[in-house]
Amino acid sequence: MDLVNNKYIDMHTHSIYSDGELEVDELIKKAISNNVGILSITDHDTLLGINKAREIYNNKEIDIINGIELSAKVDKGRMHILGYDFDINNKALNDKMDELKVNSIYAIIACLNQIKIDYNIKFKEDEIKEIINRIGNIGRPLVAKLIVKYGLAKSVDDAFDLYLTPAYNKTRVNNKGIKAKECIRLIKDANGLSVLAHPNQLLMDDYELEETLKKLISYGLDGIEVYHSGHSNEEVEKYLELANKYNLLISAGSDYHGDNVKPDIEIGSGYKNNVKVKQISLVDEIKRRNNND
Repeated sequence: MDLVNNKYIDMHTHSIYSDGELEVDELIKKAISNNVGILSITDHDTLLGINKAREIYNNKEIDIINGIELSAKVDKGRMHILGYDFDINNKALNDKMDELKVNSIYAIIACLNQIKIDYNIKFKEDEIKEIINRIGNIGRPLVAKLIVKYGLAKSVDDAFDLYLTPAYNKTRVNNKGIKAKECIRLIKDANGLSVLAHPNQLLMDDYELEETLKKLISYGLDGIEVYHSGHSNEEVEKYLELANKYNLLISAGSDYHGDNVKPDIEIGSGYKNNVKVKQISLVDEIKRRNNND
C-alpha cells in the first residue's frame, strides 16, 4: 500500500454480487476515475465480489482491501459488521457464507409471502426465480427494485418504507441469521479487522448505542464507521467521540450501490456535505499489519 498521497479512501462499496449495480471491474474503474486510491468492496454476506476483484486486479493506480459486510441479527433497526484485511481463503468464513446464502433464500421467500398477505402484491414466477437463483447475495433491495418496476413505489428507499420494512419486521423473528458476536468472531478468526457499519441505522438513543458498543468491543470489535453517506455532521462528531473514548479504529465509506439504488451517493465523495477522506486510522492499521508481515 504505497500509493501516491492525495487520493481518497472509500472502505464501503457494493457490486452486483450483493445489491450494487456495477460489475466489479466497473466499480474499480469508477473509483479510479473519482481519484480513489484505496478501495474496499464490501458486499453483503458474500465473498464473490472481493474474490472477483482479486482475480482481475492488476492496476497500480488503486489498492484493493479485502472487505465484506455481514448482517447481524438484531431485534430492531439494522446492524451490519464490516470486515477488512482478512484471509479470503479462510474455510470457516467461506463455509458460513454458503450457509447464509441458503438462509437468505428462505428470508426472501418469507418477505415475499408477507407482502402478498398484507398488500396483495404478487410478482411473476420467473421474476421470483431470477432473484432466488442469482449468483451472489440475495437481499431485499432486489425485491425493492421489482416494486419500483411495478410502479408501486417511486424509489428503492420508498419501497422499503412502504412495504419491505414492515414485512421484514413481521418475519425477522424466524430468520436464521447470525448474531454480532459470531460476525465478529468469523472476521477475527480469519485474521481480519471488524468495524461497526453506519451506527445510526441501529435506531438507538445515545445510551443504548454506547452500551451496545461496549458489548461489541467485548466481542472483539476493532472500529466504527464514523464517516458515512447517511451520517449528519452531528452524528459524525458523536461517533468520533465514541471512537476516541474506546480507542476504536475510524473508518469511512460512501456505501455506494449505484445510480438507481442510491442516486445521491458517489464513490469516494458520497458523504454528507461532500466530505472526502484521505486518511483514517483503519487504513493506517492495515498498512502497519501488512508492513509487519
